[in-house]
Amino acid sequence: MSEPVVLDPEWLKFRGALEKAIGVPLGAYKEPQMKRRLASVMTRRGIDGWPSFARAIASDGTLLTEVRDTLTINVSEFFRQADRFVELQRTFIPALIRERKTLKIWSAGCSVGCEPYTLSMILNEVDSKGAHSVLATDVDLPILNRARTGTGYPAAEVRSVPPALLKKYFVEEAGTYRVTDEVKRRVTFRRHDLLSDPYPADQDIILCRNVVIYFTDDAKQHIYNGFARALRPGGLLFVGGSEMIMRSADLGLRAASTSIYQKAA
Repeated sequence: MSEPVVLDPEWLKFRGALEKAIGVPLGAYKEPQMKRRLASVMTRRGIDGWPSFARAIASDGTLLTEVRDTLTINVSEFFRQADRFVELQRTFIPALIRERKTLKIWSAGCSVGCEPYTLSMILNEVDSKGAHSVLATDVDLPILNRARTGTGYPAAEVRSVPPALLKKYFVEEAGTYRVTDEVKRRVTFRRHDLLSDPYPADQDIILCRNVVIYFTDDAKQHIYNGFARALRPGGLLFVGGSEMIMRSADLGLRAASTSIYQKAA
């Protein structure tokens, strides 16, 4: 018979305080992974124990920001996994536009905005006069507020942008880059919790890349079920390079290309 699970009351109290402080629900995150990340912060800061950590984040805004960034993994880059975006631009998006004049695309877990702005550039290149839209969502409000500005992107985050598009859609400012208003106009940012909020419907493409890998298996299943329902027939789900959807056929999805699944028509 398996041993009963012993809950650590100090950890549970800390996790509750942290959820309240950063506004991000943590119950569906993989606990061992989350604890490892937090332990690395504690070690760097010389903090001993969850109660001490709770007091520290309550009094130190810089530490709280560090903890939020550690847990929500706000690592992003324009044209990340660039060959997949080339395939979207050359093959999938033109095919979808032939089926439906105006596309609705959802970037779920958009972080600092690199992904939705990449999509906006691609849409402009494929069909500049089309009224296509990109919904960009994240659970982290401070990150969303930063993404809305479209500014402050370091060179490392634009390194995969094709040179012609970098010249066309970015302005360099004091060593960082901002996207042009032409790129921003297609994108709407909104706070959204993948585990508790309703999903937008009738989407042509959903991108959720390198997000669900941090969640428990039950949470993953909830999210992928939601995406499958949110896609219109023939719509595409674009996941991270290291991610696979197990039993995708049960969700009405088939592999259309590397990292891309299509909902049955």
